Amino acid sequence: MTFGTHLAEGRKRRKLSQQDVAIEVPCSRESISKYETGERQLPKDMYEPILKTLDDPETYFHGWKETSGYVSIPYFDGDYINHQPLNMLYLAKLESAEALEHLKNIRWEKPSNALTEEEREDARKAMKEVLDAAASMVNLVAAFCREYRFSMKDIFKVWHVSLKSRRYKK
Repeated sequence: MTFGTHLAEGRKRRKLSQQDVAIEVPCSRESISKYETGERQLPKDMYEPILKTLDDPETYFHGWKETSGYVSIPYFDGDYINHQPLNMLYLAKLESAEALEHLKNIRWEKPSNALTEEEREDARKAMKEVLDAAASMVNLVAAFCREYRFSMKDIFKVWHVSLKSRRYKK
């Protein structure tokens, strides 16, 4: 599925017209239409204003993927995913527990250049599990935002401020 298709779906979920989006971005309604149909490629500098305008959790995920390539958190939309917050909480707990178990297998006391191939493979597996846990947590945030009609943009803004106040981020 193209980002344009995700853009159209997110706009419809938010009950916005192409004109509504065009006014906020700003660009023409025709441009929005062409981005959605794939007739025109969305310029990289347009992702941020469009994503902020839509403020749709699922569309944010697809925008991250489009703008960053593989370094992104995927939106969980598989057959076995139930987006109700309680179900997503269960998944996040399960994935976090698995990640913590795999982290126990890392040989933290050894320098990375002294690890055997088997120990390096254990570290790779642990990183995959950590990413599973991180993705499940961010998908939990998306599920809450959708269920409680919170703005994901506003939640992230407040979170970024709290990271700065705790000196986790400059």
